[in-house]
Amino acid sequence: MSRGYRVALVGATGAVGREMLRILGERSFPIASLRLLASARSAGRRLTFAGEEIEVAEATPGSFEDLDLAVFDTPDEVALDLVPEAARRCVVVDKSTAFRMRDDVPLVVPEVNPEAARAHHGIVANPNCTMVTMLMPLAPLHRTAGCRRVVASSYQSVSGAGGPGVEDLYEQLEKLIPERDAVRRGSVEGLVGPGRAFRHPIAFNAIPHVGGFDDTGRTSEERRFAQETCKILDAAIDIFATCVRVPTVVGHAISAWVEFERPLGVEEARAAIAAAPGVALEDDPAAARYPTPLLAAGEDKAFVGRIRRDPANERALGFFSACDNLRKGAALNAVQVAELLVAEGLV
Repeated sequence: MSRGYRVALVGATGAVGREMLRILGERSFPIASLRLLASARSAGRRLTFAGEEIEVAEATPGSFEDLDLAVFDTPDEVALDLVPEAARRCVVVDKSTAFRMRDDVPLVVPEVNPEAARAHHGIVANPNCTMVTMLMPLAPLHRTAGCRRVVASSYQSVSGAGGPGVEDLYEQLEKLIPERDAVRRGSVEGLVGPGRAFRHPIAFNAIPHVGGFDDTGRTSEERRFAQETCKILDAAIDIFATCVRVPTVVGHAISAWVEFERPLGVEEARAAIAAAPGVALEDDPAAARYPTPLLAAGEDKAFVGRIRRDPANERALGFFSACDNLRKGAALNAVQVAELLVAEGLV
């Protein structure tokens, strides 16, 4: 390995952890040594990085000595236990929800608010993947015309629920594809039941339930969607979201209606989005060019299209955005934050 930084990847054996490992290699992150950490049940597995096999060790409070940087992809309860321990010894990029809304922890999307990383006190948080899908196009539009209100619906792939969500979809599809009449009638009881990740069948279905409900009727995903967007972009933006799980494997999508401080034409909006880093304009409906989750899968950018005016409100327009939730929504953004910290001398 080349000279560089002493790095730990915590949660290395999970779907996002393995994606981060690939991206670190793809982008030639300057690594002098790499420590792969995970839960006790994954310890002993071997993963390959830069042609070298590395044995995964159990993540414990003592795992972070002699490091410059630790990147975490763990459940919240693990992050709450281990991230403060790591942050006493090195800089931490954390993907959990545990620290995102703390005032002393910057929440960073490098294409949108890189300056926020300079205020870190040992921890930089990585935002929610659904919010990133909307934020990538919303940020340049907000800079152009000032966003006041957003009404959005998400279309979130099963991989957002991890491996069990993906397995639920494939297993249910195998059972239901031969049962066309039952699917048409909605009579799938006895054929498939609640899965490991979802309370209702996900195959041939859409479930408006991502996260736990609070006493206002919002889910935790919908609450995070609004809070994190406001923290990164502007606390004055009013956001109303409905988050829905759909039977796609990779790629989250967002349909958004946005009201601005002034009228914003479609061509001006397209120009702002096309010029934004990390965003690809895919907006020619007459030629059937618009974003889809499959278009975004495996890609590093958010794809944006279906940009159109609201005929009832001259200050409002709509757009549709799709993003690979495992890459830009999670793994890539964390690696980009690490790159930013290195480039700014903040490690």
